[in-house]
Amino acid sequence: MANAPQSLATVLAMARERLGEAGGLEGAPIPPIIARSWRRCADQGLRADRPARQDPLSRADLAALRDRHHTLMHLATPELDTLHQAMRDLGGMVLLTNDRGLILDARGDAGFVRRARRVSLQPGAGWGEDDEGTNAVGTALAERALVQVRGAEHYLTDNAFLICTAMPVMDPHGALAGVIDLSGDTRAARSDAQGASARSLASLAVAHLEHRWTAQEAEGHELVVRLHAHPGWLGTPQEGLLAVDDGVVRAANPAALALLGLDAAAIGRVRLESVLDGGLARGDRILRTADGGRPLHARITTPGKSRPAIRRPAPAKDLSPPSATRDGMLWDASTRPLLDRAILALDAGIPVLLQGETGTGKEVFVRAAHAACARAQAPLVAVNCAAIPEGLLESELFGYEDGAFTGARRGGHRGQIRQADGGILFLDEIGDMPPALQARLLRVLQDGEVTPVGGRPVKVDFLLVTATHRDLAACVAQGTFRADLYYRLKHLVVTLPPLRQRPLDGIIDALMASFGAADRGIRLAPAARDRLRRHDWPGNLRELANLLRTLVALSPPGTLVTPADLPPDLAPAAPVDTPAPNLKTREDDAIRQALARHQGNISAAARELGVHRSTLHRRMRPD
Repeated sequence: MANAPQSLATVLAMARERLGEAGGLEGAPIPPIIARSWRRCADQGLRADRPARQDPLSRADLAALRDRHHTLMHLATPELDTLHQAMRDLGGMVLLTNDRGLILDARGDAGFVRRARRVSLQPGAGWGEDDEGTNAVGTALAERALVQVRGAEHYLTDNAFLICTAMPVMDPHGALAGVIDLSGDTRAARSDAQGASARSLASLAVAHLEHRWTAQEAEGHELVVRLHAHPGWLGTPQEGLLAVDDGVVRAANPAALALLGLDAAAIGRVRLESVLDGGLARGDRILRTADGGRPLHARITTPGKSRPAIRRPAPAKDLSPPSATRDGMLWDASTRPLLDRAILALDAGIPVLLQGETGTGKEVFVRAAHAACARAQAPLVAVNCAAIPEGLLESELFGYEDGAFTGARRGGHRGQIRQADGGILFLDEIGDMPPALQARLLRVLQDGEVTPVGGRPVKVDFLLVTATHRDLAACVAQGTFRADLYYRLKHLVVTLPPLRQRPLDGIIDALMASFGAADRGIRLAPAARDRLRRHDWPGNLRELANLLRTLVALSPPGTLVTPADLPPDLAPAAPVDTPAPNLKTREDDAIRQALARHQGNISAAARELGVHRSTLHRRMRPD
């Protein structure tokens, strides 16, 4: 058994030598999917001894790339969180790429992440076959199939230390959206069973993601059709899921296509009754495939109707010490009552307006409220009004019909408001919404219907949550925000407290624990803790969490963190007898400091502060 890896390496080396011979890899004892990839690489003239290193995208370009793939990154978060824990324990990492193999996110064991960077296995790097030869990401994209590439099966010899497993992600319209990849060190792979486990993990994660994506997409259509050969699997991520309008399949997950014997090209073209006998009457029934009469259990429903209420436990009485979630939010005596009130308001159909400084966790708060309210099974659609250019915000929010304007997408776009039908629409940075769109939003709230560009009014039913770091009452007084819309939004106002108004010691301890400090014996010296207490934290919880996460990641095991280990610009708060500056002054100071730290680089400063570049541009304009 000890000679098996060397034997495999020898077989692969011999097969590689045959690439240049007549007949190529015919009959070579390597997996056919690897042989096809090697042939593609050789045909491109790619040299196996070419260094695997490359220059990844700049921070600004990577941020723009992530913005373009926001939906994929958002929907993949639960799977990435789960796989991150598994791969960290196995000494590996999980990756998310786009449809060209550009890495959007990478997380896992810190030691392996450092080794992976030596071959540019990191965010912003491209891992298509054109970039890195045969590898799980690139070959999965080329083959549109689950791929595992082990050791010397990689085309570039620099990558031979890797064992990687990748599964393509398909969007609800059948288009290739990206890849989820699990990578590790082939020398640490203890058995074939571990490779099989990686294949199962990647397949299940992608199935869950594709199911959730299709379910969200289906909310905007006439019928939702769930299919499976066994009735017990209906309602699970393993079911086939389709969205149907006027009898035509408009969206489907790969499981549904496989059950019906369809390919992705059928979406938007095939009528469901041409492949499934038994009609489209709502309810549970057994239908049969038109090609051979194979029975399938089906559940046909109308989106947004008859959603069961979600039972929730009573609010916790013991609210201390604070607990940190994986998203970094802390729930303690100052935040848990606010969350409970917001949940009660949403269940009663009351709009919620969130206010608070940058970095206080407004979006995390909304996601927690959505997960615990009666519409938890319905979509949560988040729109950052400051992050979308004004010229695009109208069509993004309200949608448009086919041919509404030059460059409009074929088939039109339903818009985020219609996508939130039955669920919750979260409008972040509502204070940055242009006045003309404020009027359109007000009309939607008054009439309960939205009019797409170039289309007719469509009824919608959604709960509205808005958030802003601005003083909307002052904006109303200044004439930059409509008074009638403001009073529509302010039924329940929830103000998230800034970090300087919260008990800091418990929050520091909870964050340190969530980042694994205790497991590695990393502690804060009293002087360092005192320095953290005296800092003003203009970036609030986000700033503190980022600092502590970095300290823990860069500190060797057993480290006692001293003030010398803290950033030099970590300044103490103003003396008690100094009048506290107002909110705008604090924000202006934070912007100036961030710009100074990044030598005037607006993109880098915006990332540090957690706001969009357009927000900084507006704040930098003279009043």
